[in-house]
Amino acid sequence: MLTQIEWWGGVIFVLGALVYRMAMGMLERPAKGIPWYWLMMQVFFFAPAVLLAGYFYPLTQPALQYGYLALLAISLLVVGGMLVQELIGDADEEAPDSRQASAAGEGDTTDDEKSSVVSSVVGLVMLYSPVLVACGLASMKAWPILQSLL
Repeated sequence: MLTQIEWWGGVIFVLGALVYRMAMGMLERPAKGIPWYWLMMQVFFFAPAVLLAGYFYPLTQPALQYGYLALLAISLLVVGGMLVQELIGDADEEAPDSRQASAAGEGDTTDDEKSSVVSSVVGLVMLYSPVLVACGLASMKAWPILQSLL
């Protein structure tokens, strides 16, 4: 019989795999050059998956602890960078429209623009929730490890 954490961990893994499949299915790998965005998306999904798998095992050796902390740092940097890029990328695309609207004499922001921002933030949270949960659990496990190493 599975414990609750093992069951929920399995659910998070399955949701993460589905989100990964959906997100990577929409991305096209460029034919030329280094596919930076594609590689970042790979790290974005696989690093938290490895962290979640490591969450269920005791990390008794110092090398495993350092590796877990390093992978957590990489994962948090990539996840934070991708979320900021998603939020700022949308704002940059909408900036010319808002400048044209203000030049035309329209009001500040309409309800449609506000709901668009809210819906995009909610969509990002829902889409990336498996990654965020895995990073949160890994951070909870890494905190005592980090305190013992200092």
